Amino acid sequence: MQLALSRVTYTHPAAQDPILNSVTIAFPQGWTGLLGDNGCGKSTLAKIACGLLKPDSGAVSGNLLAAYCPQEADEAPAILADFALDFGREARSLRKRLSLTDDMPWRWDELSFGERKKLQIACSLWQRPDVLAVDEPTNHLDREARTQLTGLLASFTGVGILVSHDRELLDALASRCASFEASGHRGETRIVIRPGGYSQASSQAERERMTAIDERKRAKDHLARLSAEREQRAQEAARADARRSKRGLDPKDKSARAKIDLAIFTGQDGARGKLLRQMDGRMAAAQDRAAATFVPKRYDGSLFLNAKPSPRKTVLHIPAGRIPCGESELELPELFVGNTERIGMVGPNGAGKTTLLDHLRALLHLQAEHRDAHALTILDIPQEPSREQRSQILEEVRSLSPTDRGHVFSCVAQLNSEPDRIMEGAATSPGELRKLMIALGLLDAPALIIMDEPTNHLDLHSVEALEQALAQFGGALLLVSHDHAFLRACTSITWEIEAGALTVTQH
Repeated sequence: MQLALSRVTYTHPAAQDPILNSVTIAFPQGWTGLLGDNGCGKSTLAKIACGLLKPDSGAVSGNLLAAYCPQEADEAPAILADFALDFGREARSLRKRLSLTDDMPWRWDELSFGERKKLQIACSLWQRPDVLAVDEPTNHLDREARTQLTGLLASFTGVGILVSHDRELLDALASRCASFEASGHRGETRIVIRPGGYSQASSQAERERMTAIDERKRAKDHLARLSAEREQRAQEAARADARRSKRGLDPKDKSARAKIDLAIFTGQDGARGKLLRQMDGRMAAAQDRAAATFVPKRYDGSLFLNAKPSPRKTVLHIPAGRIPCGESELELPELFVGNTERIGMVGPNGAGKTTLLDHLRALLHLQAEHRDAHALTILDIPQEPSREQRSQILEEVRSLSPTDRGHVFSCVAQLNSEPDRIMEGAATSPGELRKLMIALGLLDAPALIIMDEPTNHLDLHSVEALEQALAQFGGALLLVSHDHAFLRACTSITWEIEAGALTVTQH
């Protein structure tokens, strides 16, 4: 069983340049990981492979039943009701393995994004496809759900396409990785296949990169030596030309004229010109060799957060009490958020983390209405922006002054995305949109940053850059994440929600 794409080219409707240009790749049985920066074309390729997008040119062969599980968890799967009404062995097994209750499909709007993601995956597998493409499947999922998902996907026996920045998942599932990499030719991208999961493939890629760096250095050194030699040859050829012309010689100096005539007769002066022409050929070959050893440029990922702590020592007061959380309640102790406190909120899917964030946003709004002085500047990044918010973000960037737009684009570039390309509307990926939201929010020098699952959709380079920036942030932080390594690097206080209660831990 195999799915093959041959010379596939695709351009997004609002884009000028193709995101995929004459791509040829075969997906064999088993899991193939798709790696690359946000916006490079991974999701587009997966959708074409599953028949959801028609390429501008090229062909997709295989005639296989395909299912695609999207990144976003805002819209319910079209077959959700059919899955909910199926109580056969396969449907019941999927519900059990992903800890899904029978009523969840009917409560889609009430579910957490993690619970929605599990339902999306269950519906995709329930179709029993020959080809299954899952796009960032561990977004929003807690540790237990990730373990469940890994085991479930490992049992899939068809052609698997895994679009993910989750290193653990890639290592557990992928037998090979297809990496989207810059080719060095007019900004085009190539796909390089390497064996193994993320760790093995990335190690090989790094070895190849270091080899390319060494080769480029050798090529440049060789070019420099040839350039110096050519200069010497050019000077010798110029002196030979001057001698042949006999300009400046005393007409009575017969000895000097005889030496020049002898050099011309023996071909010595002509040989110098011939050597110079040979040097030009060697120089051209060396320049081609140096150009061929392309090493893609990457930004250092250093984000500058222009922010100071709020003059108010407490930026948020949360009274003790109970708040509605689905069909139950969440009990809260009295909480205070200091102007430099760094808080990480954790808990299983459906525990009430996003519900609590909505409650905090309401309190902040009330607080702002009663305080005229020292207004609190807030950067608030939701888990999943709505379609309306996505369009608004792009329009907001377009309406910025040239100076502010330059600051936004610089921030996006430090997160290793192309600013000009991501403004092409339909071509903007969820990860690139998140980068724009971060860059826009930083313009206001926020005193409080609130992020719900900040690492969702971001490529690994961008996660590291964001982690470093937030670790150095001088204001207040409130982060909700299942990425415990990320929280350890950025926060010093943990709010844990479990079984309808919140506990606070200092560390």
